[in-house]
Amino acid sequence: MLDAACGCGEGTYALARLLMGMGVAPDRFRVLGSSLEEIELFAARHAFFPHDQRRGEVLRSFAAPLLAAGAATSIGFVREDIREATGGAWDVILCNGILGGPFIHDRQTLERTIARLAARLAPGGLIVAADRFHEGWKRRVPAAMLEEMLRGAGLTVLTVGEGVAGVRP
Repeated sequence: MLDAACGCGEGTYALARLLMGMGVAPDRFRVLGSSLEEIELFAARHAFFPHDQRRGEVLRSFAAPLLAAGAATSIGFVREDIREATGGAWDVILCNGILGGPFIHDRQTLERTIARLAARLAPGGLIVAADRFHEGWKRRVPAAMLEEMLRGAGLTVLTVGEGVAGVRP
C-alpha cells in the first residue's frame, strides 16, 4: 500500500494497523508513506511533533503495537513528489486530501498526477482519493470531476463513502 502525500504518517500507520487487524502478518505487507516535505517525513518516521507533544504521544501509542508485533520493517517513509513519481505495482494507493485539495487542484496537474498514480497500480489495484484531510474544507475539485479523471486514466470508478475510488482493470 502507498499512502501518497502521507503528511505526518498517521494514515500510513493506520493502514498497517488495518492490515494487521485483518490478520495479515507484518512480513506479508508493505506500507509506504510518501511526502515531498522532509519535516513531515521526520515527524512520520519518529512520531515526533516538536510543536505538539500530545499529538506525538498519541501517534507513538497508536504505532507501538505495530512495532511490537514486528511491523517496523513493513512500514516506511520516502520523499517523492507524487505529481512526478513513477514505478511500483501497488495494490492500494491512498490519497487523503491531496487530489483536489489545496496543493493539487488545477486540471492539468491533477490529470497528470492521477495518470501517474494509476500507472503505479498493479492489475486489480485500487486508488482511493479520500476527503478527510481537514474535514474536507480545503477541497477545490468536485468528486464528479475526479471520477472523470480516474476514468480518463483507464480506471473503473467505484462508489465510496468519503471521496472517490478507481480500480485498474
